[in-house]
Amino acid sequence: MEKRVVTRYNLQVPAHVETMLGSGDVQTYEWKTRDVSSGGAFLLTEGQSVEQGTDVKVNLYLNSFSGSGSWVEMNGRVVRIESEGVGVCFDGQYQFVSNAPDLDM
Repeated sequence: MEKRVVTRYNLQVPAHVETMLGSGDVQTYEWKTRDVSSGGAFLLTEGQSVEQGTDVKVNLYLNSFSGSGSWVEMNGRVVRIESEGVGVCFDGQYQFVSNAPDLDM
């Protein structure tokens, strides 16, 4: 039985993900989403992974029909791990940012 109360969209967009290591350093990943909702996203991790319970900052690139796009930044937590990626639950706060991360995608 499906537990989700928000609609998921099969949307594959670039995701710049940051985690904080125990040393205080920031680890960055360049992944893509498999699906996105207002409450979270499933990130295709390309063989990389983070542990369940890890806090993450996620920047998603949302393209427009005009060819331009915007970055939206959210904080969340890894709540599910599968062989192809991780499920992230967002904290409900987001902001559009102009200082986008550099992606090699």
